[in-house]
Amino acid sequence: MSYSIDRYEGAKILNCSTRTIDRYISAGKIRSKRIGKKVYLHNEDIHIIQNGGIQEDYIVLDSDGQVMTDIQDESSFVRRPVMVDYKQLFDDAQKSIERKDTLIQELSYRAGQAEAELKNSISMIEYKKATMLLESSKMHGEEERKSLDKKIGEITSDLEEKNMTNILLMILVSILFVVAVILWFFAL
Repeated sequence: MSYSIDRYEGAKILNCSTRTIDRYISAGKIRSKRIGKKVYLHNEDIHIIQNGGIQEDYIVLDSDGQVMTDIQDESSFVRRPVMVDYKQLFDDAQKSIERKDTLIQELSYRAGQAEAELKNSISMIEYKKATMLLESSKMHGEEERKSLDKKIGEITSDLEEKNMTNILLMILVSILFVVAVILWFFAL
């Protein structure tokens, strides 16, 4: 009989509490069957968990082996594991990865072609010539700016000298005027 281990024996075998066994049952990790007031566990499920395996989800079948969709009383049904073909899943994942790698390689190739077309759309000689002209005009503009800055400095210092000369001449004229007025006053 495949349901021969009760909850207490299952807890001892798995070295866990009966509450943990109940959680395994409600999570569908261990198939169970209620006979009278006792709950019996499926031997294979206990051994799978004991050996570190993982039990997959279950489908519920009635006594005729038909899939049950409306479940009223959990004690009256038998749980059977849904078999998962990991090899098939792995193969499908490998094929998907290969398709995506191929697509990535194709897109990389197209990007390289677009880059090459962009580089060749303007010849390198024309590009270098335009770059050299731009650099030359920048250097010429910088030299002109320095020359103008120097001229502005010279004009500013010359203007300051002329202003100083004008101030000195004004002072001299003022002194001469005062002397002339004083001499005129004494001459009368």
